[in-house]
Amino acid sequence: MSDTATMIWRCPTCHGSLGVIDTNLRCESCQAHYPVIDGIPDLRVALDCWIDLDEDRKRAREAADRVERDGLEATIHHIFRSSRGMDERKAGYRTRQVLAGVGKCQSQCSDWLRPALEADGVILEIGCGPGQMMAAAASLGHEITGIDVSMEWLVIARHLAEHYGGSPKLAAGFAERLPLADNSVAAIVSLDVIEHVGDQDAYVSDLRRVLKPGGFFALSTPNRFSLSPEPHVNVWGVGYLPRPLQARYVKLVRNQPYTFTRLLSVWETKRLFSGARGFDARVVFPAIPEHELSGFTSSRKRLALIYNWLVGIPLTKLFLPFFGAYYRVWGNIKN
Repeated sequence: MSDTATMIWRCPTCHGSLGVIDTNLRCESCQAHYPVIDGIPDLRVALDCWIDLDEDRKRAREAADRVERDGLEATIHHIFRSSRGMDERKAGYRTRQVLAGVGKCQSQCSDWLRPALEADGVILEIGCGPGQMMAAAASLGHEITGIDVSMEWLVIARHLAEHYGGSPKLAAGFAERLPLADNSVAAIVSLDVIEHVGDQDAYVSDLRRVLKPGGFFALSTPNRFSLSPEPHVNVWGVGYLPRPLQARYVKLVRNQPYTFTRLLSVWETKRLFSGARGFDARVVFPAIPEHELSGFTSSRKRLALIYNWLVGIPLTKLFLPFFGAYYRVWGNIKN
């Protein structure tokens, strides 16, 4: 990795500058060392999270080798089969979802995320996953910098973005400990991430720290109080329960753990973005996009069309925080 490639990144602990030492990075202030895998620095620190960092680094190296040997699509499919434990049918479905997600992200880039792509400076995606948004931006002539907690997905993200003409800067890191300097980012996109962050207050604080004055931010997240099933476990009514009962309820109904998932209500999100932090935040419940409806069953599509009709009624908007499927949070940092 060249010195030029490290200029944007900072030590996640002290925010000091990073220098190249052999094949690793070292903080010039606190002397902390960070490994580099497939050209991607691992700037994660010791925080509780859903992923085993050592195992993830191992899988990232395997993914880098597999992409060169078997190609991108086969590697994505292998990740869903091995790392995520899916059967053949579901792994194939999720692989197609990842690849089709580039087109869906292109639609968002031309719509509500356009201010992010038009920002003058670094455009950061927190929780970039396998890189559909970066690939979509690259296809439109823009470059997005990406951070994700999974090094394995970052390997995929790099190759997917490069397939669409991009040359992305990527790093493994935590959303609540961003490896970036203060006031260094012009725009942040972070979709379906805040509900998985261990410390949501720290996450919002770090967004504020790295964004420039006037910088644009855009988030999306499932609504805690939704009449739809909880999207991560497909269980109805989870969000309406008190927090201490949610994991027990999911365990009872699905026999699955419900850790590192904490859906927020609109009011909880507004509290996070309020106060003296300087956010000018707006909350919007959008209609379900047409391209998503095509993948629904006929009965689910009918319900979605009714939901989209309700979203368009001004009076109904007052009640959407009590039943809406998901919402967007976007705006600017006050100058």
